[in-house]
Amino acid sequence: MNHQNRSPLLLLICFTTIITITGCSTIKQDKEPIAETTVESLTLPPQESELGAKLRKHTGDYGNLWDEITDGYGFPAVSDAKVDKNLRWLSNNQRYLDRVTEQSKPYIYYIANELRENDMPMELALLPIVESAYNPFALSPSKASGVWQFMPQTGRNFGLKQNHWYDGRRDIVASTDAAVRYLKRLNAMFDGDWLLTIAAYNAGEGTIRRAIAKNRKLGKGTDFWSLPLSQQTQSYIPQLLALSKVIAEPEKYDLELDEIPNNPYFTAINVNSPIDLAQAARMADINPKELRNLNAGYNKWITDPTGPHQLLVPIADAAQFTLNLDKLPKIAPIQIAGDYKVKSGDTLGAIAKRFGTSVAAIQSANNLKSSHLRIGQSLSIPGQPLISSPYAMQAEQEIAQGSHKSISTSYTVKSGDSFWTIARKHDTSVKNLLKWNQLSANAKLKPGQKLLVVNKAAAQTTDNKITYQIKSGDTLHKIASKFDVSKRDILSWNKVKNESYIHPGQELTIYLSAKN
Repeated sequence: MNHQNRSPLLLLICFTTIITITGCSTIKQDKEPIAETTVESLTLPPQESELGAKLRKHTGDYGNLWDEITDGYGFPAVSDAKVDKNLRWLSNNQRYLDRVTEQSKPYIYYIANELRENDMPMELALLPIVESAYNPFALSPSKASGVWQFMPQTGRNFGLKQNHWYDGRRDIVASTDAAVRYLKRLNAMFDGDWLLTIAAYNAGEGTIRRAIAKNRKLGKGTDFWSLPLSQQTQSYIPQLLALSKVIAEPEKYDLELDEIPNNPYFTAINVNSPIDLAQAARMADINPKELRNLNAGYNKWITDPTGPHQLLVPIADAAQFTLNLDKLPKIAPIQIAGDYKVKSGDTLGAIAKRFGTSVAAIQSANNLKSSHLRIGQSLSIPGQPLISSPYAMQAEQEIAQGSHKSISTSYTVKSGDSFWTIARKHDTSVKNLLKWNQLSANAKLKPGQKLLVVNKAAAQTTDNKITYQIKSGDTLHKIASKFDVSKRDILSWNKVKNESYIHPGQELTIYLSAKN
């Protein structure tokens, strides 16, 4: 949501009038929901949370989730030239519809279910397509994040925790709860008018109220279509309305719409302590990317030691995951320094020294882009660096390369070997060997023992990777300047031959740290 004159949710994607409703980087799931497996036939895992049990209660009155969504439409019927332009664009972009359908599959059942339980128009289940293309990692240049594109402060206003370990804006459950509460508040503010509600979600309630007051003073209409709003907001609602028409009658626009089974895609499993997500995925034979996408709220491959203490797991894999949960090695208790309220005279350097951490760690934990502090500001103080395991390193590298090729090797200890000789042979350090294999400094080696060794390239993770949606008027030079990277790098990262191959609505992968 792009919010003007306030800090609510910022729209990740600024569209042109015609080229609209495109998404962020594709999240292709390796596993489809198993349509023939009903929720009732599954054994309830003992660690399943209350949320997981709740998800099993409703399987819907329709086999295809799209049918339930369209049957629950509640927006007014509209005929408008901007809607028609969006419809023409959609009717010529079957691949786009296929992509956003695929990306929505893990999440849209949950969102539709929450909307239904709150008696809200089901067109709102399509809003994350306009906002983020259902990409939980979608991040705008203004730092709006998640499928609902919450700005940091707006997220905090609605209870979305953001710290060193976890960002609730990317948590599909927490952010959907916040979005539902926010939309209901806006709808009450605008007397039940859902078009004004959505406009306020995009532009901010202050912007819409001022536009209404201005028109009222001039004796003009105060409905959405009459208000003097920005081009972005004027295009935002037609995008959503056109998409809702296509979802309701794809054949009318010569399009095909893949069915989505009207069953929950995931369940929630309780975990009692921090665990390594990548290692858990390997042990349960779950695609690490799929587990990461369902649990996008965690900033790394470890659950937040302060909570929430639950994981979302594909229902098809829940039983196996639960069986393997107790077999995971326990992660040592993690020190959390907690929160600190800034006082007069404080500096980041002084605070970091006081708590035995670094300025960079405090800035990262609090999304700070400068060293400026204000009295009374609350800072999350990390107790120690984020943990990085060889499983996480391998998973990151595989995802970045779009493959499942192993980037770690297993070394068999030979007679006469020592940690030092093995480390030297693999161009690494004894410290790394011990960390990768979770061994203490005084551990003894035995001939035949297997050690995990990670290639040096695996240490290069994608922490600063973002997806940028090209807007009308953008040039490669403008985009490169915005993110302080080179045009050549952008072309290389996205495997694009030259600038003539990019266009509005296209997603670009950008690595913010590439030049450093």
